[in-house]
Amino acid sequence: MIELSKIKNLDKSKKDQVKAQENLLNAMKSEDENAIASAMEEFGNIIQENIIEQATAAATSEFNDQRVLADRGGYVLTSQETKFYNEVIANKGFAGVEELVPATVINRVFEELERDHELLKAIDFTNTTATTEWILKNGDVNPAFWGKLTDSIKEKIDDGFKVIKTNLYKLSAFIPVAKSMLDLGPTWLDKYVRTVLAEAMAIALEEAVVNGTGKDQPIGMLKDLNGAVVDGVYPDKAAKAITDFKPITLGKEVMYPLTHDGKRKVTNVLLVVNPADYWAKIFPATTVLTQNGTYVYGVLPIPATIVQSVSVPVGKMIAGVSKDYFLGVGSTRQIEVAKELRILEDEDVYVTKQYANGQPKDNDAFLVFDISGIGAEPEQVPTP
Repeated sequence: MIELSKIKNLDKSKKDQVKAQENLLNAMKSEDENAIASAMEEFGNIIQENIIEQATAAATSEFNDQRVLADRGGYVLTSQETKFYNEVIANKGFAGVEELVPATVINRVFEELERDHELLKAIDFTNTTATTEWILKNGDVNPAFWGKLTDSIKEKIDDGFKVIKTNLYKLSAFIPVAKSMLDLGPTWLDKYVRTVLAEAMAIALEEAVVNGTGKDQPIGMLKDLNGAVVDGVYPDKAAKAITDFKPITLGKEVMYPLTHDGKRKVTNVLLVVNPADYWAKIFPATTVLTQNGTYVYGVLPIPATIVQSVSVPVGKMIAGVSKDYFLGVGSTRQIEVAKELRILEDEDVYVTKQYANGQPKDNDAFLVFDISGIGAEPEQVPTP
């Protein structure tokens, strides 16, 4: 039987982590470096406390550590990973450890980001650690051709692709490490490092995918690539108002524009909304009562996938083909002492830097709608 005190501790830990996530997101939106660093430290500490609690529980469990760890998302480490973390433990921290973080650890972080976060899973999200440039097809330009290779054809081929520099912007994640964390051994230290990296990166990357200004960060789906750029910041797209999810509305306002005037076939559309709008507007507008008295939700007259994101402003909805957003993220695979933050007596704070860039593949890739006027009630399927 699970003790009531453990359940309460688990609930408190989840609430604390959600609150820390909100604080970190707000700090990132403020673009205040000191606020971001402080919020990141707080976020890391809460995850650290949670990991230490899990490890302590595992030590007193009737099952072995490896089984408990696996149940909590841990991995059996490779020999290279074990060697790296043992060096960190022997060194009493990451400072002075010359070895890079094993590539397998970074790969697992990216796997977890894609697996656990709907928006990152949906878009063209690529691990570009080994490369600094990525070539993308340029909108609707077709680089294939019939006929002789003339200068005009060469120019057409050149126009068919564009290069994205994936090492352009830096994303930092702070990792506070208490002495008690090092005492838990390599497997739990690995889980902690991966969790901090994955969760912190997920918050920052999702915010960038939706709202990125283009100034020292990727360009978000909400931004107008053809708009006037002021001090490096792209303006928001104008939001077109829709008041219902009827077939004629979604077909004309969403599906038709995304075909780019019939130049491509659209088989599925990504709809990104704030959780508040999902439950207040989208859920009732897409939930129907069937003949047998049961509700079916997510019913749409178009092929679409709805994703909730706290980064989307309330009252707005983004629509587009998910793979029309490219996000390339690479890692330096280094963990260094964070000179930006204070060093506590029983805790050191480290920083690891990722390099990222992303943007819609063209300005027509994503549409923005004002959905504040939607107020549909659940519909009943008529009896035949």
